[in-house]
Amino acid sequence: MLYLSAIILSFFLSFVLITKRSKTRADYILVAWLSVTGFHLLCYYIIFTSQVLNYPTLTALGITLPLAHGPFLYLYTKHQTSSTLLPKKHLLHFLPVLLSGLMFGEFYFMSLDQKIEVFRGNGQLFKTQSIINMYAVYASGVIYIFLSLNRLLKYRKRLVQQFSNTEKINFNWLLYLIIWMMIIWIAVLFVREDKIIYGAASLFILWLGYFGIKQVRVFSQNSYGIEGESDYSVNRNDNADGLIGSECIPKSDSPLENNSSDNLKYQKSTLSEQDAAAIHERLINLMAEQKPYKNPDLTLNELAKTLEVHPNHLSQVINSKEKKSFYDLINEMRVEEFIKLSAHPSSMQYTLLAISYDCGFNSKASFNRNFKKHTGFTPSDYIKQQPMA
Repeated sequence: MLYLSAIILSFFLSFVLITKRSKTRADYILVAWLSVTGFHLLCYYIIFTSQVLNYPTLTALGITLPLAHGPFLYLYTKHQTSSTLLPKKHLLHFLPVLLSGLMFGEFYFMSLDQKIEVFRGNGQLFKTQSIINMYAVYASGVIYIFLSLNRLLKYRKRLVQQFSNTEKINFNWLLYLIIWMMIIWIAVLFVREDKIIYGAASLFILWLGYFGIKQVRVFSQNSYGIEGESDYSVNRNDNADGLIGSECIPKSDSPLENNSSDNLKYQKSTLSEQDAAAIHERLINLMAEQKPYKNPDLTLNELAKTLEVHPNHLSQVINSKEKKSFYDLINEMRVEEFIKLSAHPSSMQYTLLAISYDCGFNSKASFNRNFKKHTGFTPSDYIKQQPMA
């Protein structure tokens, strides 16, 4: 029942995604991945229910499919964390699947009786191909899990350059996908028991359906990722579908690159020192006069649009002039605004949390963490140390 439930759910979730409005590129990848997974589980279900001799061709197709899951994971992660349209050359990641199929090409042209004999002989006729395919599957899992995790960690580091609040960005969705694939591949590498491997894969599908619908609503809702939409030649990011949920920035400080790293990073920038100074001055004036940091959902793109500069140039100015990330700059200003407001007699009637919301914070956790980061004290301890008015 576990396998059968996972098979049905795989195709059902594919249907839900394909009928979803405003589908993203990542959605289409997930549709293909779920469909392949459902078909792969079906191939094993045929073996598990001892129907191999009735469907030998269908069963044989399942031999090459393990090579597809690594590329699907990586491309899904890449589309979820990239604001640009990925080139078609990325389809080459599926070349091993094609080559594996060609290795067993002779089997597909056999008569039904010959195919049955191959299975009755435990595939001895294709022993060499099976060994090559097995090691290719091992390598594929290790390589693509590493690539996906590396991509995700780099994405995590970039978030502080784009968002002033990170509670709405769910790093966990992609992280859990990778962890699940890691568990399945550990079973493939070390357990090598089909029932356990496919059982884990079935549980993965059940988890994906539950977590995707209930927790992050991958199958019903879109959102925007790092770059979003901009009038300054920044591509729309259709990749953050479903990335709505818990906080993804580490609770510890998010250190910015050192000066030498910043210099290397902006070596090819077209922004002159004079223009950078002018943008910085306009930024300081805007912060003082309009206080855009009070917007809890302020992003780098929105601030750049207000200043009428390219987001990349604004990010460069903040990094090089303020020696901070966008995230740290905005939240430091929110903390400073809170200190000013809390010292005013008229604020005595409000709670500290209410004042923090007025300054642009959108959660107690974010407020407490950023306040302590920039002052060294918790908000309540800081207030207690201030002289009574």
